[in-house]
Amino acid sequence: MAKSPEDLIRSLCDLEIPKSLRLSPDRSRVLYSTELTWGHRKGNHAVSTLWLASTDRTDSQQLTPGLFRDHSPAWTPDGKTVAFVSDRAAAGAKWAIYLLPLQLGGEAYPITPVENTSPIESFAFSPDGNHIAFLSADEASTGANIRAWGEDWRFTRLRVLDLHTKQIQSATLDRHVKGFCWSPDGTQIGVSSCLTPDVEEACLTGTTVSVIDANLNTVEEVSRFPGAILDLTWAAGGNLYFCGGVPDNKICAGHGVYRTTATAESQQYELVGFGVEDDAIGLVQSGSTVFVNVQHRLEARVCLLDGTVLYSRTDEMEAFDAAMNPDGEFFLVVAISDINHPPEVYSTSSSDSAMTRLSNHGQKFKNRSFGECDFLNCMSTDGDVELDALYLTPASSSEGVPLPTAVLIHGGPNTRLTNAFNTYYYMLTPYLLSLGFGVLLPNYRGSSGRGQRFGAYSIGGLGVYDYSDVIALTQCAIDQGFADKEKLLVGGWSQGGFIANLCSVRNGLHDGNWRFRAAVSGASICDIDAMALTSDVGATFEPELSGDAAAWNMDVYDTRNRAASALWGFKDAVQRAEREGAMVVPPMLILHGEADVRVPVSQTCGLRRALRSYGLPFELVTYPGQGHMLGEQKYWVDLVVRIGRWCEKYIGEGLS
Repeated sequence: MAKSPEDLIRSLCDLEIPKSLRLSPDRSRVLYSTELTWGHRKGNHAVSTLWLASTDRTDSQQLTPGLFRDHSPAWTPDGKTVAFVSDRAAAGAKWAIYLLPLQLGGEAYPITPVENTSPIESFAFSPDGNHIAFLSADEASTGANIRAWGEDWRFTRLRVLDLHTKQIQSATLDRHVKGFCWSPDGTQIGVSSCLTPDVEEACLTGTTVSVIDANLNTVEEVSRFPGAILDLTWAAGGNLYFCGGVPDNKICAGHGVYRTTATAESQQYELVGFGVEDDAIGLVQSGSTVFVNVQHRLEARVCLLDGTVLYSRTDEMEAFDAAMNPDGEFFLVVAISDINHPPEVYSTSSSDSAMTRLSNHGQKFKNRSFGECDFLNCMSTDGDVELDALYLTPASSSEGVPLPTAVLIHGGPNTRLTNAFNTYYYMLTPYLLSLGFGVLLPNYRGSSGRGQRFGAYSIGGLGVYDYSDVIALTQCAIDQGFADKEKLLVGGWSQGGFIANLCSVRNGLHDGNWRFRAAVSGASICDIDAMALTSDVGATFEPELSGDAAAWNMDVYDTRNRAASALWGFKDAVQRAEREGAMVVPPMLILHGEADVRVPVSQTCGLRRALRSYGLPFELVTYPGQGHMLGEQKYWVDLVVRIGRWCEKYIGEGLS
């Protein structure tokens, strides 16, 4: 049992999370990697470990020592050897593909140059096992460290390694390659690419799908998609599938599966499934079968392209792999978790629906109960849609007693929260449950899992639907006796921090007789106009959410973005507090990574200046060298413990 808050959060952060599950060709074993949550690190460099398990019992065995970042494992087609990417030559600095024979005494050895400093982004064996195609960027130049935008961009290239000759060829394609897949017969490679490596390029100018012969001599363009695509997959009949936005020119709406044809002359593509009432977030291919990772409301599903549901649970699915026999029997391995159980690997099949646990990474918490998960729903305040939320009740609570509650709002906005061990970021939910606090997790309009219409509420609806849905779901938790209306804290990260800021300046502007007593604002947005100028996705993501309203295309007196920017709400909030003689803006804990390029730390500076100018209580913490999501465990521990203290200070001591 942990002896201090710091001990507990470190134990939670130390959990090995299964990723990249890969069934063996004969379906008898599963190969996978583990890493710390979100790949964060304890030392100077992130590490990842390879594991091997049988698919019929709990016996996972560690293959690599966990001293390097051994990740993205794959089987050779004969199932005798595994391949993986690693930085063993120089941690965090040099990358190569390694082979590890599985016979007794087999040692891993590199098959690509170990001096390459460009990370290998993905790789795949050809169907006959004689070649490996992989993606890596051009090596960095050794010239002066001067950055001229558009000059010296390091394009990611498609490269093919001949395993017999050890020769590597690179495709002559003056574009930035994002993904690839082998044709079933191994004679061609499907490629998705963008004009440049700029993070926004796919959303600005679209993605091209091309076909390249296996010798990398000829390139034929087959379709152009107006947005970003994911998991390009080549199935039978010359069909290429991928996941993309629904509609195809939007980032934050639905996500479905599209199909194009390798021999297409008209460069057509078509939506073939999902994205209208649910969201497709990934594809896995086995032989002629394509499996789809689907978010269906709060369920995690594995489906076929025709919509047939093979697997459906409300537990969070971290990763999966699947295979289909010629007789139609399917095999499935999944990494799943729930509020009380850290992620573990399980197997199941159509012939035996039982879930067989294969791993034991959460042994430390085997006999510990953190709480219970209830699924809540209510109508939106405008009566337009039904909303979903989770309420997490700590194991230490007394039945029927309303709890001091942290309302934690997810980012995105196009993601969702469901029943998972790390339901909210940074292992915050199990930690707050351990302190005795209830946790409400609202899925506001704009969240994923509900398809195009639900997701698209974010487009031009910032600060309207998302905010009102958080209020409606908080009222629901109060009405159903879960949350104590006198002890409410609101918090969020990124887009969730944006909504938490709005909840703070609009505190009490609703029909319910309650207010938030404190707030946590993490990596948050307080001014939308500034985001369009400074964020790394300020030319695409922010204008889309703002209904194409950015400074460069708005009239000089157009102030529409102010309505959803908390910075512009402070004056009214302070005046209202003076009129009412009551708190409006609650005490705010502000947290931000100093190297954040998605939501620059200048947003936090604006929030701090507003609070200080009015003499409002706040605490500001910035983390050196950290990006949009903190990458070092010491900062995770500090952040989570601070949030726990903030809860105890402002919404009462927990029940533990």
